[in-house]
Amino acid sequence: MADTDNVAELRSQLEQARRIAVTLEQENAELEARLEKYVGKEPTVRDEMAYLQRCLNSVLEVCDQVASQATRRKNPLPAPEWATAIREAATGERPEDPTDKRRRIYIDGNGNGWLDQSTGYGDVRWVAPLAIFPGEAEPSTTVRDRTGELHEIGRCW
Repeated sequence: MADTDNVAELRSQLEQARRIAVTLEQENAELEARLEKYVGKEPTVRDEMAYLQRCLNSVLEVCDQVASQATRRKNPLPAPEWATAIREAATGERPEDPTDKRRRIYIDGNGNGWLDQSTGYGDVRWVAPLAIFPGEAEPSTTVRDRTGELHEIGRCW
């Protein structure tokens, strides 16, 4: 009788394991279907840069509209100060602040991050890759030539 009870218990456990396996297969199929919607559809660095360029163009267009509205009047007004400051910031034409000692953060044409290693002496900016263990620093012009681009995206201490 003990063998019969053991066999019944084992059959019960086997049936439970089969139900769990079926449930896991169904969940796996659902996850694979959801994943297929996204795989291969991630934006590339170029796509992201194109998006940012469209945003920048929109900002510059608003500045142009404000400037043109100021000149449409009988007695033209100067463009608002904020429009001039926004245009300078958007085009990167803001004057360099010599008191700003923060390190520059860059992104290159491949989407890799770089951190300014310059000490403030000379005209050459030395940058090192952003990583847990940064590599050797190299001139920013070399990185720009190798990757096609190098854009400042922020600053840090």
